[in-house]
Parts: sequence; C-alpha cells; structure tokens
Amino acid sequence: MSALSRIADFLSLQPMQPVQTRGAYDFEVFPSMEEQLARLHKKGPAYRLPSVAQAMGVPSIQRAVTLISNTVGSLPMQAFRNGALLDPTPQVIARPDPYTTPRDAYRDMAYQMASRGETVLWIAKRDPDGTAAALMLVPLNELNVEENTRNRLRPIYTWGNITSTRYSPATPDGQFVHITYLKEPGALRGMGPLQMAGAAASVAVEAQEWAARFYAQGGRPTTELHTGMDLDENESEALLDQWTAREANMVQVTTGDLEVKDHPINEHGAQMLTAREYNNGDAARLYGIPGMLMEYNSPGSSLTYQNITEVWTSFAKGCLIPNYLEPIEQAFSDLQPRSIHLEFYTQGLLRADIKTRYDVYKTGIESGVLTPENAQEMEGLIPGSPELSPVKPTPPASVPSSIPFPIGTPSTRMAGPTRCSGVVVIRGASRKCNRLLAEAGPFAGTCPRCKKSYGLSETA
Repeated sequence: MSALSRIADFLSLQPMQPVQTRGAYDFEVFPSMEEQLARLHKKGPAYRLPSVAQAMGVPSIQRAVTLISNTVGSLPMQAFRNGALLDPTPQVIARPDPYTTPRDAYRDMAYQMASRGETVLWIAKRDPDGTAAALMLVPLNELNVEENTRNRLRPIYTWGNITSTRYSPATPDGQFVHITYLKEPGALRGMGPLQMAGAAASVAVEAQEWAARFYAQGGRPTTELHTGMDLDENESEALLDQWTAREANMVQVTTGDLEVKDHPINEHGAQMLTAREYNNGDAARLYGIPGMLMEYNSPGSSLTYQNITEVWTSFAKGCLIPNYLEPIEQAFSDLQPRSIHLEFYTQGLLRADIKTRYDVYKTGIESGVLTPENAQEMEGLIPGSPELSPVKPTPPASVPSSIPFPIGTPSTRMAGPTRCSGVVVIRGASRKCNRLLAEAGPFAGTCPRCKKSYGLSETA
C-alpha cells in the first residue's frame, strides 16, 4: 500500500481497522492489563523485611523505642470534669492494671505502639455503672482481628476464649480498646514506624549484622605465610603450628623461601561504621526524636547550653504528644462519662531550668495569674503536684481473677515465629510464601500475601 493510499484511508469516514499482528504479540494471546498489573504486584521487595526482634537489636532503634516507652511510663495522668481538676482520680487511670504499677502499664502501651504501631487493652473489670475499672494489656501475637461480615463497623477481636468487638461510645459492650499509631482507613490493624519504613529498618539491621559477622567469623587473616613449595594439608598445619608455638610479639626465625605478609584490617570499612552512624540519624528521623537524645549530631548542627533545655520540649511536642500521649488520652477518655477528660501531666517533662522557672513564677504572681501557693505546688514544696502523688491502691472489686490463655499447649505458646507454608507465583515460578504470620505462634487467620487460611490447630 502506497503512502497516498494510507493518507486516504486515514482521512476517510470509515472506522480504522486494528492492525493485526502475529506471533507472540497476537491480540488473542497478549495478556490483558489486569494480568500485567497482577504480575507486577507479585514481585516481592528486593530487601529482607526484618522482624521486630531483629530491628530492636539495632542500638539506635532500641534507644528510640525505650526512650519513648520509658518517658511515657514516667508521666502521671490527670482527670478533669468540665475543665476542673477531678479529685479523686478515676481508678482506671490511677492504676489501669491492678497487677502492675501505672508506670509499667503506660510504658508497655507506648512500647507496643512504638514497635508494632498499635496497642490493645482488654476491659477486665467494670464498675456497677458499666465504666471500665481494670484494663489488661493484650499480647499482640495472641490477638486475632477479623472483619465482621455482618457489620463492617464492628470487627471481631479474639483473644483466647474471648470473642468481642472494639469498645467505643457507639458500642459500649465491646471488651477491647484498640489504640493505633497510624492506620489505613478500613484496615483492621495499626502500623508504626518500623512497619511503614521497612526498607530503612532492613538497612539498619543488615549493617548491624554485617558488623557482627565480621567478628563472629574472625575477619580475614592478618598474617599470611607464603612458600613456593607445594604443601599438603598436614604440612600446612604443621607449619602453622610451628609458627604459632611462640607467644605473641616474640621473635620468629624463618629460612628458605618462606615469606611472611601482613594484611592490615580496615575495621572502619569492615564494621560499616559510616553506614551505621547514618542509621542513627535515620532512626531519629523515623521516630521524630531530636538527634541530641539519640547521641547523634547531624553535620553542621551545634548545641549549646542555652538551647539544650529546648530539646525535651521538641521531643515532647514533635514525638510524644501527637503520636503516643494524645491517642492514649482520647482512648481512656472514651471509657469515662462524657464530662470527664483525661490528660497526661507533662509539665515536669517540659520544666525549664530553675532560674527561668523562678522568673516565670515572679512574673505570674506579680500579674495575678499565679499565687505563691500555685508556684510552691508546681515546685513540689507543698502537696498537690501529681508527680509526688502516691500510687492509688486497687479496690478488691476491681481486680480480675484471671486473663485468657492463648489457645494451644504451653509448648506451642512459647514456640518461635510462624511462617506461611502457602505458595506464591513470583516471575512465573511457584515459590513458598514464607510470610511471617506471628512472631510467636500459633496463628489463626488469612495470610496477607498468598491468602491461605489457617485455623489455630494448623499452626499450633
């Protein structure tokens, strides 16, 4: 067909016919767009996704998680009714878990949120009016959350022999309080920094393990004995034994064509020091913690005595309050009558140096905003500061008698991680799924990768 004919066909009113091709690109055998997208989505990440335990083995991540959790555990919580401080403090915040201290209870909530992106509490006891009186922290590896096919708004929570829904003002009969660091709309579980930044966590873990293997395998030899003679294995071992028979730093005598070569080790490169130092800054950015608290200074930064006190304020306002304190405060406030608001006492954490505090007290008293008694109370000189309040005992009626046992024998409950045994197709080849389902088995539910379903008895 000439070029003129092609132009005439193009300008004609007749619909153009599709160009027919043959072979591998025939329209009848070429994969559809859905199939092409499915193949792309089947490709797994190029890095190894570490578990929480492996990530916690990195000093910078361990420092960030422990700093967050222990700081939250050190803060007392207060109750306000219509804006006025409530006295006495409600039992559920004075001692959430009757079997441990408030510090441990709040610390463990923050730890789960920092390491796994969520924390789940079980309402173990209620007051006669139905208000929560005791909360128990649920081990996340024993919890199963499934979508409710009858009502998507009420997912089903299963812990051992207890099956219930999530507590909320709309579902006050729910037995589980679910607090998340971050959550996709419609998702059943929360996600935290380690789950969202899997690649960065993988880099930190791999660099750490690289350095560990350097010492575990003894590095490379620092001294080489080279000879032009052909030696078998026994003769090589005899020569090595003769060379190492003398103590270190002693004179050695050689004869013949034996040549001694020293190979110095580049410990800086072998231990990935530069990469691991960068990971310290990565962990600080990942959790929103000022570098000074992570023993990390970014290039070009400088800290002086005058602005060090501002670091804790930055840590509280940029990390603790929006990511950990506020979610816990609102979840606990939901457990109380509508007129009560709960809030962590952070003034001690944000307290300035003594000269600045006394200048503020002086200005406040002179302006009539504060009284001398208010200043003395904030300094702990007279009773009233929540930081100096004694731990409230738990009434016997608020103590639960037991908590659910995870289904399975003790040996299976203490087992190692559970991985999926299903099959996935990667680049046209069938491979074992091997997706981490539970860090400590057993697991019940559906694998998010290959969609294989498990009952508790299958992984127990």
